[in-house]
Amino acid sequence: MSKVSWYGVFLYIFMMTVVGFMVFGNIASSLIFGIGVGGIFGWLFSTKKSIEKP
Repeated sequence: MSKVSWYGVFLYIFMMTVVGFMVFGNIASSLIFGIGVGGIFGWLFSTKKSIEKP
């Protein structure tokens, strides 16, 4: 099993939403970009893989 640091996921979503507001002129596009990309990268980078002991 892997454990997710939810703080990291929400942090990536927030950061990507801010980037979306700087890049896109449309609010909907910014939110979709922030939630989509931030959620994916946040999930990937903040997942802690557990090491199974034999």
